[in-house]
Amino acid sequence: MDVIDQASQSEELVVNKSKFIGYTLVAQSRSGFLTQVHNIQKKNPGCNHIAFAYQIKTQSGVDSYFNDAGEPSGTAGKPLLNILEMKHITNSGLAVVRFYGGINLGTGGLARAYSKAGMMALSKTKLTPFVSLFYYNLTIKYNMLEIITNVIQKNDGIILDKDFGENVMLLIQLTKEGADEIVMHYPSVSINEREQPS
Repeated sequence: MDVIDQASQSEELVVNKSKFIGYTLVAQSRSGFLTQVHNIQKKNPGCNHIAFAYQIKTQSGVDSYFNDAGEPSGTAGKPLLNILEMKHITNSGLAVVRFYGGINLGTGGLARAYSKAGMMALSKTKLTPFVSLFYYNLTIKYNMLEIITNVIQKNDGIILDKDFGENVMLLIQLTKEGADEIVMHYPSVSINEREQPS
């Protein structure tokens, strides 16, 4: 599986006077995607439709979702989801803005236009291999902060939150291998896996 490296925007695609603009999206939650779709809508006042689709890796599998945004069923969001499934892309999504040009495209024409705009957006970004990250709480001494930060970064991890009290409390995302390295080499560090925050 791959993930979209960074959000991007395609050039305009014009089909029978309707204008389509494709976007790639990167997020790890449904709310993250919906926020980005809302931001795209603000950038495109007067657009008639914003169809989108995403896939998110969860602990129980893959959460796939699409929205046709008022277009005939299966003609807008579904072709975008098909692209994500065909290319094995996760924790990513596609959105396409449509400005209606006054000429109906028919269901086949719509599906082709949304699919092409989605592919155009995808061609503007790069894909990187998906790395499964898990959530952990760490409790460490202050003198270990730099060392543990380097271990986290070396293992494609992310520090999400820091709390400085008697010890340093970290909320992180990290690979299983990175967590195993901390357990093996740094026994003074308290590390506990936790559920994904809501």
